[in-house]
Amino acid sequence: MANLCTSMQKSLLDWMLGTTAGTAAPTRPVAQYCGLALGAPTSAASSEVAGGSGYTRQAATFGAAVTTTGNVGSASNNIAMTFGPFSSSAVISGLFLADTVSSAAGTGLMFGNLSTVRTPLAGDSLVLAIGALSVTIS
Repeated sequence: MANLCTSMQKSLLDWMLGTTAGTAAPTRPVAQYCGLALGAPTSAASSEVAGGSGYTRQAATFGAAVTTTGNVGSASNNIAMTFGPFSSSAVISGLFLADTVSSAAGTGLMFGNLSTVRTPLAGDSLVLAIGALSVTIS
């Protein structure tokens, strides 16, 4: 996942360049939550799986970023995240990080496509294993 939501692009630039252009200095989100998108997401909560379908955003925590010579730095989730069990089938194409657990709310942080589209059926769960979600900035 390497796509920053618009608000995070601004916050990162302001933090990195030491500017705020009349606004408060950027602050780090207190927590991050992973959500699922029905289509290819373009921002957080775009086409989010509907609440009430057995779906809720999951708390996401990450290990420290690592870099290797010649490679982009990345950080991976250090806890497993289980979505479901779902009460109905859905085609899940992407995921995103947001700063709140509430569906269709909060500030989007990052978004990206799944490497393989998933279609859980009623009664199924979707699990992101430890290390399965890699976050990069390039």
